[in-house]
Amino acid sequence: MPCKTYAALIVSPLLLSMPLAAQETTPDPIDDIVVEGVREREQAVETMTRAITRRACYDKPISKFYSQVCFGVMGMKADYARTLIARMEETAREIDVPVGGDGCLVNVLVTFVRDGAKNLDDLREAEPKLFATLRDYEYERIKLGNGAVQAWHGTHVKGKDGREFTSYKINNIEVPLNSQYSSSRLTNQVRVEMTGAIIVIDSERVPGKTLQQLADHAAMRTFVSINDTTGGGVTGIPTILSLFDDDLEAPEDLTIFDRAYLEAVYRLPATADDAQIHDATWTMYRRLERSFGESGAD
Repeated sequence: MPCKTYAALIVSPLLLSMPLAAQETTPDPIDDIVVEGVREREQAVETMTRAITRRACYDKPISKFYSQVCFGVMGMKADYARTLIARMEETAREIDVPVGGDGCLVNVLVTFVRDGAKNLDDLREAEPKLFATLRDYEYERIKLGNGAVQAWHGTHVKGKDGREFTSYKINNIEVPLNSQYSSSRLTNQVRVEMTGAIIVIDSERVPGKTLQQLADHAAMRTFVSINDTTGGGVTGIPTILSLFDDDLEAPEDLTIFDRAYLEAVYRLPATADDAQIHDATWTMYRRLERSFGESGAD
């Protein structure tokens, strides 16, 4: 038995003889306040998480990148674009998303245009392949929000282990076959891989924003499928998603919540669904909150 345990067993006979009432202590009101504050923060984080998370259709798992990303920027001066790309690559590495090297094929495009929201239908008609994997309701969802940013992803469904579906014929009809190394009736047997992302930012809303803010906002819209309805004014939880909200003061970069959300999505199993993001985000939020508190970071 360790020394500390032996010491704990040495109890003064005087203490044992004291009346029970004399040993009772009153609850510390400060502790109650701390507990209540944590509960309120947990509720705020959950509310924010639910506000931005897009529900997957047909009970499919969370979509995210598994293979490398390669960034490109249009509508911005080259020096600025390089800075924006470098910042987005840094965020990718922090969540263990592989980043392509020089000469890689761009699969994440951040473009700055005028009236992107108004020209979205024209773009879909001119370049239908950019929207090929979207269902109609997913396309209409792109148009929601404050109009400053439109973001969408290409996706591809694979088996949970990352293997492509095979196919076989039944009465001359090809049927996909999910052949995995292991299977279970208790968990989802597929994963949804993001194959690319397009982020369209209204150039008229850019003045006054820093490159770091633009890069971090674009990163949030790139790596996870979320709404730009932040709810920040209600929950009080800061987020870079408020960058284009006129009524809110935007943070300088990714906040604790933003990092917690990204970490949660990319640490969850491939078969996890959107409902699991809520608890995972709060758990990661508390971990980062303690870490930043100890380091003195905001």
